[in-house]
Amino acid sequence: MRALAAAAGHAIAGRWTLWAGIALGFVVAYNLMLLVALIVRFGDLPNYATVYDYPDNVLRIIASTPSALDAVEIIRDEWLLEIGFMNYSFGNGISEWSLTILPAKLVVLLAVGSLLATAIVLALPARDGSCAVASGGKAIGAASGGAALVGFSSATLSWVVCCAAPTWVVSLAMLGMSASLALWLRPFGDVITASGFALLAAAVVILARRRSGLDAAAPQSAGSRASTVSP
Repeated sequence: MRALAAAAGHAIAGRWTLWAGIALGFVVAYNLMLLVALIVRFGDLPNYATVYDYPDNVLRIIASTPSALDAVEIIRDEWLLEIGFMNYSFGNGISEWSLTILPAKLVVLLAVGSLLATAIVLALPARDGSCAVASGGKAIGAASGGAALVGFSSATLSWVVCCAAPTWVVSLAMLGMSASLALWLRPFGDVITASGFALLAAAVVILARRRSGLDAAAPQSAGSRASTVSP
């Protein structure tokens, strides 16, 4: 495990800017993709955005919830930002659809982006000129599939038709699946998320193992070249 961690750390350090850009870019691109999908699906641009006092709400939850476990569960569903379309044809207006940003989900997405970024930098040629990891494309494909699974189960969309809290099953209903079937799939969200992280972790381990083998072989190759050119 130390060799794998060292290989991953070396790859990240060699391409730190790229790694950070992919990790953070995944979080931004994911939420933008959801927002664009909503605009395309309903044909309306968002006309409201609400920022919530997340720190104050968290402190209030902690102070008013006796059980720490219950407090954690409540905080996981606490909102930071809501962007959506408000239909003002009904009195003060009703939110027809919205994208909700939850800090807990941002942490999950950042973890996905970090693992995906680690897999990518491990597959690329090292800065010292050593070769790229063999069959890295397959591992990157597996990592991308894992990221898609976690992203699929991490969407926090709401739709007035579903009359439910923002969740990934609402996105299924928005795509045409019946609401009853989408709600039936809701308990499997954690399984989908765990499967996605398992794919990401497996891809990183495989790439790190192959990268550690290349790193170990690099000094030997350099020594061989030096002995070849020596008089």
